[in-house]
Amino acid sequence: VCPLCGTPHHRECYKQNGECGNYDKHNEGFRWTPSVENKRVTEDTAPLPPLDNVVENGQSTPPQPNTFFGANPLSQFPKDLEEDVSTEEVAGFVQINAIKYIRNFFYTKSNKKTFNWGAFFLAPYWFFYRKLYKLGAIFMALTLLLTAGFNVLPPMQTLYNDMAEWTEKYSVEDADEFTEEEIAQAYKEQQELIFSNPTGVILMLTQGALSLALQLFIGFNANKWYYKHTITSIKKVKSEESDPQKQRLLYFKAGGCSVGATFLAILANNMIVMAVEMLLTYIK
Repeated sequence: VCPLCGTPHHRECYKQNGECGNYDKHNEGFRWTPSVENKRVTEDTAPLPPLDNVVENGQSTPPQPNTFFGANPLSQFPKDLEEDVSTEEVAGFVQINAIKYIRNFFYTKSNKKTFNWGAFFLAPYWFFYRKLYKLGAIFMALTLLLTAGFNVLPPMQTLYNDMAEWTEKYSVEDADEFTEEEIAQAYKEQQELIFSNPTGVILMLTQGALSLALQLFIGFNANKWYYKHTITSIKKVKSEESDPQKQRLLYFKAGGCSVGATFLAILANNMIVMAVEMLLTYIK
């Protein structure tokens, strides 16, 4: 279902067209309504809610999604997310997974905690995907600092080199051919290289703990940052352009997702890591 006008599509048809079938009507404020033929009217079927439905029961959080066929999916939310920022404008800016993020935005506005699993697992690249480039650059730098910064320390290098040699010696692919004596020897050597370098082990555990803490911090705050970015971007467009039709086009351009920026971020990160490894090799 199109998040802007509510037009339902077959999934494959939408993928083939790449846009809503009524895309050319969006600038006119078009909203799809089911025809009489499309309504499944029975004695047990409740009537569809009005498209301009708002929360009138005083609740600060949005109700559960409406599952009636043909209803505008935005009708489950209040018309405005903030003063001078409508829910429809937010949907036009967010685009992909708009309903999920709008729901999270209302929770965030009500000071309820939300967690973004995509940002947790895919940071810092999630920020580039959602066009939060400044935050993406900041968290990419922190991630590189946690990895490359720790890895340059001599105890960490020694631990990694010893583990690499142990892994090469006792390859998992040959594990089925190991005798009991060889397996016991492998465990013994592994314990020896770990206990012989306690500083390296502590640094490795510290690195893992800090990385996990950073990911949790991002996961718990990503929706809040994205909410602020969305509202700020929409208000900026409104301050620079008064024509509603042009505003809609600017929302589409400024919002949505960027696969290209994500790819460039991954490429830049890999190049920096390679450069650091080459520098360390040269120093050695």
